Amino acid sequence: MSLATVSEQRAQGPAASRLSLVGPSVSLVVVSLVSNLLMLTGPLFMLQVYDRVLASRSVPTLVVLTGLIAGLFAFYAFLDALRSRMSARLANVLDGRISDRLFAAAVKFRLVANAPKTADPVRDGDVLRQFLASPAPMTLLDLPWVPVYLVVVFLFHVWLGWLAVAGSVVITLLMVINEAIARRPSQEANAEQQLRQRQSDDVRLNAETVIAMGMLDALRDRWLSQSSRMLQAQLRGGDRAAFFSSATKGLRFFLQSAVLALGAYLVIQGQMTPGLMIAASVVTARALAPVEQIVGQWRSFVSARQAWSRIRKVLEVKDAPMREVGLPLPSKSLSVRGFATGPQGVRAPVISGVTFELSAGEGLGILGPSGSGKSSLARGLVGVWPAVAGEVRFDGAMLAHFRPDQIGQMIGYLPQRVDLFDGTVAENIARFRPDATSDAIIAAAKAAGVHDLINSLPDGYNSSVGEQGDQLSAGQRQRIGLARALYGDPFLVLLDEPNSNLDAEGEAALTAAIQQVRERGGVVIVIAHRPSAIAAVDKVLFVQGGKQMAFGPKAEVLQKITQPGSNVHPIKVPGI
Repeated sequence: MSLATVSEQRAQGPAASRLSLVGPSVSLVVVSLVSNLLMLTGPLFMLQVYDRVLASRSVPTLVVLTGLIAGLFAFYAFLDALRSRMSARLANVLDGRISDRLFAAAVKFRLVANAPKTADPVRDGDVLRQFLASPAPMTLLDLPWVPVYLVVVFLFHVWLGWLAVAGSVVITLLMVINEAIARRPSQEANAEQQLRQRQSDDVRLNAETVIAMGMLDALRDRWLSQSSRMLQAQLRGGDRAAFFSSATKGLRFFLQSAVLALGAYLVIQGQMTPGLMIAASVVTARALAPVEQIVGQWRSFVSARQAWSRIRKVLEVKDAPMREVGLPLPSKSLSVRGFATGPQGVRAPVISGVTFELSAGEGLGILGPSGSGKSSLARGLVGVWPAVAGEVRFDGAMLAHFRPDQIGQMIGYLPQRVDLFDGTVAENIARFRPDATSDAIIAAAKAAGVHDLINSLPDGYNSSVGEQGDQLSAGQRQRIGLARALYGDPFLVLLDEPNSNLDAEGEAALTAAIQQVRERGGVVIVIAHRPSAIAAVDKVLFVQGGKQMAFGPKAEVLQKITQPGSNVHPIKVPGI
């Protein structure tokens, strides 16, 4: 898929999101109103046939009534198909209004420490859309007509009306009991299903490790165990739903026959005609049909309601308002004061007390033992994790003061785990921006020293990287990730262990790239264990135990942290 195609598809999104649900909803209600009125056609036809045609033996009357009924039923079929199509399109309109926010929430949930494992806003949106596009919502639109049909039965005879009301009350009680009993099993089944899907996704995305280390059998047993729990939960909910659905259906059939029997008695007593008896039986069945359908589809109703409850919580979280005045992109300094950060949802920061300042053209190396908080600090500096205390300022302005579209232009980030996305090399370097140009993509690749490597691939820049970049080696992924971080000449380039998978040629290209960023007036921060990664920086920050222990010129800090007797635990920095 080309970047132009992606641009065209994204251009359709905002237009869809601006569509209002009021117009389609009102139209759907009006069509349902006419459709339900036409459902009285059958009983009225039976009434006319039994009480007029058979009594008068008039064939012309029968022919006219048959032609009229054929036209009305054809119109009903048209309206029924129309409202199904309208329901499907209404579901798409709703999806267009909320899908972008659900997608963003799904991504952000991965950064929340205490987020439920089953939280998946995108899947909740799919459940809601599929429910709205199914026949189930039509039963809700038919439900308000139950009293209308019961009133018609009362018009036929008051005894028949009360019998129909009694049956409606019993079926409604069954529906309420079904709701109380089925709620918990449905929630458990949904949770178990989402956990099963997550396990499957994890194994599939780590297929190389699974096969190489012989983990397939163990993980398959684990997945089968989760599948068994899911199936048991679904069976519990399904069995209860099936019981109430069958009970409701049997009761409706009995009630229809009971109305017919009582009607026959009233005919014998001379209180009504045979036509009214048949019509009353049909109308009663029609009155209770929506209730029966709701009980039969109760699991889908419960799933959709639970999904909507979770979606509402996502939609209630208001996004930060778009700033009317866009600040100029930073070009002078990065200032960090008393900064502390940690995963969202965790009160205690992972790293704290960080203070330093870098000017344009400077490079900083962050050193420290494993688990000291280096990568945590990186996540906080680029805004992945929130600030618990202190502040990060670019040219005197806090990161939150810039528009979201500007942050991607001012920050380039290479995380410790390089994740590429299914697409071409060019798309990944360009961060999938629809306005990316070939010149900018090639410039970023050359800055990362990966242009020749990309040209050696089968399709060059159009080569597919595969899911998570699995068609490339670890070193190739890291170098393409570096090109992505350098794309657009961002002011701050933050590289977390950028040489962990590089050979000598790759490390030379990395050093040249860092030097080039500094020469053009950018700021580079490099987190490293290997000395070659900080060869092109002039300052070093040392962290230990989640605290900043030293900051200053590279030679001074390295001498301090490698000499015994300092106020930090001395470490060995090979090659320096």
